[in-house]
Amino acid sequence: LRIVCDKEKCTGCLACVVACQDAHDVRGEAGTLSRRLYHRETAGGWTHYVTESCRHCAAAPCAKVCAFGAIARTAEGWVTVDAGKCVGCRRCAAACPFGIPRFDARGRMVKCDGCGGSAPRCVAFCPNDALRLEG
Repeated sequence: LRIVCDKEKCTGCLACVVACQDAHDVRGEAGTLSRRLYHRETAGGWTHYVTESCRHCAAAPCAKVCAFGAIARTAEGWVTVDAGKCVGCRRCAAACPFGIPRFDARGRMVKCDGCGGSAPRCVAFCPNDALRLEG
């Protein structure tokens, strides 16, 4: 599973980011959100937005390098982190080819968990249907 963003539909409204923040109760810790919004300007002067989070890779490199067993795949297919096992060594960040892992104030990795197996809130709250589940 992974959440894919259609940059042609994304308007940069931040509804997905706010939904993620609300679902994970990270008020005041915007740097640790697992969903982020980027904007890119084209040569013609247009701005395209894209939001991204963990891609939940089939052969997750972050999980392979975690020596503490903090990163694992759920039965639903989400790659998640157990904050109780994470020691903040940041090997996962070095292994991720997409630069996704972020770290909270305690130094523990924070990433998309698919909203705990329920329907991801970012997908549910996107007003333009720019986000969809794939896989």
